[in-house]
Amino acid sequence: MGTTRYGIVGATGFGTNHADCVAAIDGVELVAGTANHESSLPPFEDAYGATGYTSHEEMFEAADLDAVSICTPSGTHAEFAIDAARAGIDVLCEKPLDVTIDRVDRMIEVAEDHDVTLAGIFQRRFTPERWTAREWVEDGRFGDLVLADTAVKYHRSQEYYAGWHGDRDIDGGALIQQAIHFVDLLQWLTGDIESVFARTDTVAHEMECEDVAVVTVQFENGAYGTIEATTGVQGSVRERVELNGTEGSYNSGTFVLGDETIEPDLVEPPCGTGLEGQIRDFVEAIREDRPPIVDGRDARAAVKVVLAAYASASLDREVRVDEVRELAAHT
Repeated sequence: MGTTRYGIVGATGFGTNHADCVAAIDGVELVAGTANHESSLPPFEDAYGATGYTSHEEMFEAADLDAVSICTPSGTHAEFAIDAARAGIDVLCEKPLDVTIDRVDRMIEVAEDHDVTLAGIFQRRFTPERWTAREWVEDGRFGDLVLADTAVKYHRSQEYYAGWHGDRDIDGGALIQQAIHFVDLLQWLTGDIESVFARTDTVAHEMECEDVAVVTVQFENGAYGTIEATTGVQGSVRERVELNGTEGSYNSGTFVLGDETIEPDLVEPPCGTGLEGQIRDFVEAIREDRPPIVDGRDARAAVKVVLAAYASASLDREVRVDEVRELAAHT
């Protein structure tokens, strides 16, 4: 197979991180990208030797792309991903896939109808310690999992929320924007979440969505846990993922069996680490005609949990994750 021709919708902002990773991967050529404003294109074109466009439709038609990253505001992801799929272009979409379950499902449906790959970004999986923790869970080294928790405690200024950030239909709050990486990790390490009971509030900012959330969860395997998320604090440990079982525990890099801390032989992710590793896996999946490690349906799972938490907070009751589509139809 020849060189993979790659484009980026939203080539400024976090799109530059995708551009840097694409440029570093053998067998891939970054040939095009879009930005909303003409003035943003020359720096992109100069940095990567690629062609800039202000219209994604024009780029899809003219650039002869094999694959594209979608790096625009979350509530616009479905629009661009669907257009790419209809153009026969494989899609790697930034997290979350979108902010409503209907849009997410439409993305998946169109990608499948047009036989293109749809993958979702969750690069926090792609570290040796987390790959090792997953292997230990699968091997039963922690015993039966009893508790699994994550806490994401960030600071975002009020200025951060002055534009589209925090808008319910375009962006969302602390759960779906910041904590969703760790919701994904919690499920990837522990197993699917069956139900949630959530409280959300806005306490540190003027914004439409939540800047603090506390969610209790029950997993399908019987374990329990919590998700904490905020963008309104400073000075805390920023993020934590912890698994506790009858034989041992994992806490953000520390592995314990019984009462002994273990220094394990770390398992390397198969395609490399971080964002570059995940983009490499996506490209290799296309070239090898196999599913990527995080395909569209896998990426959908974390969105469902977050939307179930939002429904729970609104309804003031426990919500099963599989209720999300039904609840969305009545709101």
